[in-house]
Amino acid sequence: MSGSRIPMGVFALVALSLAMAGSVSAADVAELGKSLTPIGAERAGNAEGTIPEWTGGDVKPVKGWQPGDVRVDPYAGDAKLFSIDASNVDQYADKLSAGQVAIIKRYDGYRMDIYPSRRSCGYSQQIYKATRANVGVARLSEKGGILDGSGGFLFPLPENGLQAMANYRTAFTGKYTNLKVNMAVSQTGGSYFVNTGIIHTYAPFYEADAREVDGQYMTKFVYKQTAPAASVGSIIMTLQPYDNSNESWVYIPGLRRVKKAPTANYDTPVPGQDDLRTFDQTYMFNGLPDRYDWKLVGKKEMYIPYNASRFRAKDVGIADIIKDKYPNRDLARYELHRVWVVEATVKPGWRNTFSKRVFYLDEDSWTPVVADLYDTKGNLWRFQENHLFMASEIPACVSAVDFYHDLNADRYVADNIVIGSGNANYVADDVVSNDFFTPDSMRRYGRR
Repeated sequence: MSGSRIPMGVFALVALSLAMAGSVSAADVAELGKSLTPIGAERAGNAEGTIPEWTGGDVKPVKGWQPGDVRVDPYAGDAKLFSIDASNVDQYADKLSAGQVAIIKRYDGYRMDIYPSRRSCGYSQQIYKATRANVGVARLSEKGGILDGSGGFLFPLPENGLQAMANYRTAFTGKYTNLKVNMAVSQTGGSYFVNTGIIHTYAPFYEADAREVDGQYMTKFVYKQTAPAASVGSIIMTLQPYDNSNESWVYIPGLRRVKKAPTANYDTPVPGQDDLRTFDQTYMFNGLPDRYDWKLVGKKEMYIPYNASRFRAKDVGIADIIKDKYPNRDLARYELHRVWVVEATVKPGWRNTFSKRVFYLDEDSWTPVVADLYDTKGNLWRFQENHLFMASEIPACVSAVDFYHDLNADRYVADNIVIGSGNANYVADDVVSNDFFTPDSMRRYGRR
């Protein structure tokens, strides 16, 4: 990987412009919580009435539901409006991404079932208050790292692509979480293999005194594998600094040692996934954004995966989700929403497996729900979808499952699959603590 060839004087100008606090007007800021939602989405619906007004989101749980219960679909009674498939995809292409169009045309039987739009995403008043406080205060470095701002969305009124992606990189999905997740890798012919493990996360970024709690790292992640048998006990820990590349360590049971993993970053292929996904594809995009130029293209209406509780419903197992060539279409729900379009192109002098990525961020959560990835010749290569649902106990919109398609290999990875009750704890304050996320703690955890 070569260093940048951009002259240092240009770097200084870029650094200065990015480090400056946002130049949004007082009038724009005044609209937060009025014509705009508290995190910067348009409160009103569209003129046609096909996108409704935002009225606060589903911040209260479905009646009778308790944390730990299997998910209940609050919109199970909605009737499907229509489907988009190979017979009519060109008619709807202006509200689809290039990857959505390509996958529909590539695979017989692939369809997107369209349902009424439900703007379910909402957050706590604490998040809204912190988001407003970040306006004019949050700053980014020339690398896209976080210099100032915490506790909420950094840039509810973004002026560029880096700011829009910073909103996602710090999006609230719970301060502490414990999840038992499955990752399935499809095989040619319809079979698949599964890796299962326990994920623990902690986000010091969302502490009231974030920089005092931990001034170096904004999020922390530990994954301990529990299946298959050959990999049981393997652990990876990743810490995300405010203004540097991710730092990772691995615990290898056979050696009973913790080792630094400097290559667990950027476009290095994730082990055990047959080169179908890179580290910086994980969670749609992961790590420091310093290898790309980021352009905020604008907003558009688009059919996107949404309100995906079906993937976590009772009696839905991995075999119900993973099918040959693409996931079960009967479980996927799509709705018309507004998205921010952000285009990332590799900076001159740098390299990445993907020369360009186009992300589509849901306006009500700042989460990429669709991404199109292009190879070094400019050809569409990979396609990603993130199926969101509202976890009212946090409250926040989180991923029910995310899919990573390789359109050349005709295979895909399905990640973040949670099966059964009690396996998704998004409010796990009493389970792990800050000192859990250290190499020494990792070694002890591996020997249990």
